[in-house]
Amino acid sequence: MPQWQLQEAKNRFSAVVKAAASGSAQVVTVHGVPAAVVLSPQAYERLVAVAAPDQSLSQALCCPELDDADEALFARNRTANPARELGL
Repeated sequence: MPQWQLQEAKNRFSAVVKAAASGSAQVVTVHGVPAAVVLSPQAYERLVAVAAPDQSLSQALCCPELDDADEALFARNRTANPARELGL
């Protein structure tokens, strides 16, 4: 994806928008770190359609639903007694 420094993106905002509208997402960076992405309305709508119908895109990105396979990644094996014996 093409990247723009924030100052350059501000100075050439119409070019950033035209490039995004043509279907090429544009990344805006702050101090070399990606900070925002400019998308075409069609690309945005595709992302929104992937989210659950009753969720906004921001809700879907902040709190994704985990299926059984994903939950297994985060499963922890914990014992009933977390204390350990110390040799003093």
